[in-house]
Amino acid sequence: MPPAPPAKKRFFTLPKILIAVGIVVVLCCGGLALGGYKLFDTVRDAVTPARDAAAAFLDDVEAGDDAGAYAMFCDSMKQIATESQFESRIEQRGRTKDHKITGVSVNSTNGKTSGTVTATLTLADGSTKQTIIVLTKEGDAWKVCSNPF
Repeated sequence: MPPAPPAKKRFFTLPKILIAVGIVVVLCCGGLALGGYKLFDTVRDAVTPARDAAAAFLDDVEAGDDAGAYAMFCDSMKQIATESQFESRIEQRGRTKDHKITGVSVNSTNGKTSGTVTATLTLADGSTKQTIIVLTKEGDAWKVCSNPF
């Protein structure tokens, strides 16, 4: 009697399928993580200049540099109030001694870029006040386009 043919090796596909699925999952998760990071980075780059402009404005007011703060006003605000009127208003309401920026949003519509910064102001007497600073981009600079006090 002839010898029995050798048993055929079974070709197991399940481990190969699981390895392929694992590779796809790792690549997808890596792609999502990279995409999330790039989105975060883009949003941060968009809001940071507006936040910095509002902080610089508030820093000038707190330091008593009313001329520096007034220089950060947009053209339409400068038409509403003179520098001396602005300084008078600050003295009437009392100078802030500190601030904390709590929110920033930037919007671009029809080629015009604007932003809104929300801040908590600490007044000289220790009380706090919420304020919203509206900004607009004039040329390459962010300008304050509202009276935040």
